[in-house]
Order: sequence, then structure tokens, then C-alpha cells
Amino acid sequence: MVPIPLKEFVAGSVIPVDLYIRLSDDKYVLIAKEDSKTQMDQLQAYENKRVEYLFVRREDYNRYVGSNLVIAGVVVNRNEIAAERKADFLARAGSSVMREIDVLGLNTESFEHAKLVSQATATLVEAKSDLYGVMSSLAKISGELLAHSVAVSTVSVMIGKTMGWTKRATLEKVALGGLLHDVGLKEVPVEILRKSRAEMSFDELTLYESHAFRGLEILRTIPSVPDDVASIAYEHHENAIGQGYPRKMRDLRMNPLAKVVALADQFVELTIRSPNCLNPRTAPEALRYIEITMGQPFNKDAYSALRLLIAKPSGQNAA
Repeated sequence: MVPIPLKEFVAGSVIPVDLYIRLSDDKYVLIAKEDSKTQMDQLQAYENKRVEYLFVRREDYNRYVGSNLVIAGVVVNRNEIAAERKADFLARAGSSVMREIDVLGLNTESFEHAKLVSQATATLVEAKSDLYGVMSSLAKISGELLAHSVAVSTVSVMIGKTMGWTKRATLEKVALGGLLHDVGLKEVPVEILRKSRAEMSFDELTLYESHAFRGLEILRTIPSVPDDVASIAYEHHENAIGQGYPRKMRDLRMNPLAKVVALADQFVELTIRSPNCLNPRTAPEALRYIEITMGQPFNKDAYSALRLLIAKPSGQNAA
């Protein structure tokens, strides 16, 4: 069975698969049949009973994800729906895809699902680059790694667009690379992921830092993965002054898209709760930390674009 956070279900939506509730470690009860609609009073009752997850069969999860992507694609392209609402649906779709990859592994089907999320992300950002509205929706995603991955994807596209990148294919690759940049963490033991880097031993830190190379290797198993996306996974912890890992590359040698994702990755790490950030900063506070405390080690153009995004009043459309 695959657990799905209760908060991801929307009242009145059609469930494409059978839905279960867990009574014990090995006992589940069917609560909704395939193609039935979720009911507000039913969801509220489970919430009142402090039920955190509902479950679908493992073999049905791909269909559940596919349905979420169809809904997100429709919503993101509807002009009458507010950007914050679109971001909420996109967050749900993105988190379901990342959970799919975590549970079922990265394969051709899950990669195609990730591509659909990246396309929806590009559509949303092209319509409205409201950093504050989007980040507030992304911060509600269940699961720290899920929230981080979807947020990095979206912020990366926002930065790229603000830098003047206009080609749809480029923005979609940035979104896809941002979504999959941490796929190598699948092979790091969860007990290590729950620690801050300051708490890790030398061996644990070495294993953690290997996730960049493992991400490259995992993505290379899918023939349709663009080289730029694989490079993003490999280089997202590098920086402009050569103090990153795994190869200590400087700005001139880094993939142009990876430069953007590297900055977005650091920004999101500072603004969304995780073992390395127990007290998330506001966007302006994160910017000051990157500039003053870290000495602004990222690509200058990308950083200037992020500053413009943060300085832009909430609700203002992108140029």
C-alpha cells in the first residue's frame, strides 16, 4: 500500500482508484471505490479523528498520479483560476510524482509524469511569477523532500524567466531538473537524511554528498532524459567560486541551467523547514544570508534575478 496524506484530497474530486484506510499494520478497509467522489464530510471526519494518511494499492498508484496530473494540467491552463490555487494543484501533482519515484523508482512512466509537472510549472510561472504566493502554497506540501523538490523546480523557473530565458523547452528543462535534482537521495539511508549536516560523521557526510553523482547515474538509466537535466542533478551543489561538490567546479564550467538550480536549491533550503533548517527564514532573510553570511557564492546573473523576484511586490505579474 502507498500512503497519501489526507490533506492532498480535494472534496468533490473523482478518485481514479480504490481508496483504503489502515486499521493496523497489516489490515486495511476499503472506504471508496474507483471512480467515486470524495465527500467533504467524510474527509472532515477523518481529519477530526486525526487520520493523517489514506492508502491506495501499490499497483494502482501510477493511475492515481496520472489523474492528478490531468487535473493539474487543466487547472493551470484555466485563466479564471487564481495563481495561488493553480500553485496548490501543481504542488499536489508534484508531490505525488516525487512520491511515485520514491516508492516505485524512476522509470519511463514516472519520468514522463515528471515531465508533465515541469510543463505545468513553466505554464504557471509564465502566467504569473508571484514568488510569495507560490512559495506559500509549496510550503504546505507534506514531506520535507517533496516540498523541497517541487519548490526548487518552481523557483528555478522563476529565476530563469526573470533572467530573460524565454524558450519554453529551456524553462521546462529547468523545471524538470529542479524537480529531479535530489533523486540520488533515494539511495541515502533515511536515518542520515534526518540529521543536519553538522550532526553527520565524516563517513555519513561522504555518503550524503554522493547523492549528486548517484542522481546522474540514475537519470542516465532513462534514455529520454536530456543531458541538461542529468547535469543539473550532478552539479546542483556546485557554485561559482569552486567551493561546492562533487567536483568543485567554477562558474565558467558549470552547466548554465545548473547554475540557476544551485541557487534555487540553497534559497529553498533556507525557507522551507528541514533537518538543516529548523527555523525557516523569510525570503528577504534568506537573500541576506546568501549574500552576507555565505558571501554570495552563486552565479551573479541568477542571484540578481532572485533579488528582483524578492523585491517585486506580492501579486505583481512578471514582465
